[in-house]
Amino acid sequence: METMKAAILHGERDLRVQDVPKPETGRDGVLVKVKAVGVCGTDLHTYKLGMFKEMTLPQKDGVLFGHEFAGEVAAIGPHAQVQDIQVGDRVVGMAFGAYAEYCNVTPIITPAPLVLKLPDSVSFEAAATVEPLVVSLTAVQRANLQGGERILIIGAGMIGLGCVQVIRALHPDCAIVVADVAEKRLHMAREFGASRTIDAMQEDVVRCMKELAGETPVMYNATTSGNIDVVIECAGLPLTLNQALEIAKPITGRLVAVALYEEQPQVDFNQVVSKNLTVIGTLGYSDVEVKQALQLIADRRVDREALITHRYDLADAAQAFEAQMNTRETLKAVIVP
Repeated sequence: METMKAAILHGERDLRVQDVPKPETGRDGVLVKVKAVGVCGTDLHTYKLGMFKEMTLPQKDGVLFGHEFAGEVAAIGPHAQVQDIQVGDRVVGMAFGAYAEYCNVTPIITPAPLVLKLPDSVSFEAAATVEPLVVSLTAVQRANLQGGERILIIGAGMIGLGCVQVIRALHPDCAIVVADVAEKRLHMAREFGASRTIDAMQEDVVRCMKELAGETPVMYNATTSGNIDVVIECAGLPLTLNQALEIAKPITGRLVAVALYEEQPQVDFNQVVSKNLTVIGTLGYSDVEVKQALQLIADRRVDREALITHRYDLADAAQAFEAQMNTRETLKAVIVP
């Protein structure tokens, strides 16, 4: 039996690189030799907490995870439903188990395993950020932006900064404000085209947005409302969710919630009712959106390599996770097996 190196989670903050059986394609899989895999925020929750225990999703001991990856096709199953994919091709894959030397991509929802050939202009590391870019793209598309609208993005992590990139690429006449607690991330938001940033450690985000866009009295509501057309909530904190509800404008305002919440928010739902707000949750995406995101990178309309701040060998996977937890210094850690 052939073996490979893989980073296996044995408990909270207990990640060990060890020998495990090398996966086989089976009938319909595509085996990919992993060249780059990103440490995802969801994986970080798993690493810290054993996943969201209150959501009945605890992970058992001995988990191989990781899903933001790119690599080279090593083998193709005899019944794999793939087109124009051959052994040796550079691909981006959508599957679990990528903190390893090899990952087997198998069908999950569709009959075909989701592997896409990489254009020559896209590096493995940039391709490893396709998945979070798709999340950002889907959030922006669900917001249904109109020309000239004002958008507040709360949280300048990979998803929030990805939203800045997507909006600048697809809706250049929209005004973007970004709020975060880390100046390093706010600087990057400005580099990507945010017209204004707010350091939430130094300034009151709600007050700043009301000063920027004005405020409106709301019936049956003790507070006034902000006048921002769209708020994209990427921070995943009860505080920021309630800030978003207050900042979004009445009647036509939209709140797009992208983050998952480790702590269940206590929401003033009267804000939603009295302001006639549209609240949109977004999780997941289609293969069409994956292709759109990859094309944005290939056309150099978004710069994904600029988001990668730390790189690690597979042997140092635990260090990559610990670095990713330092959100003030690390934006994206990538493991290169």
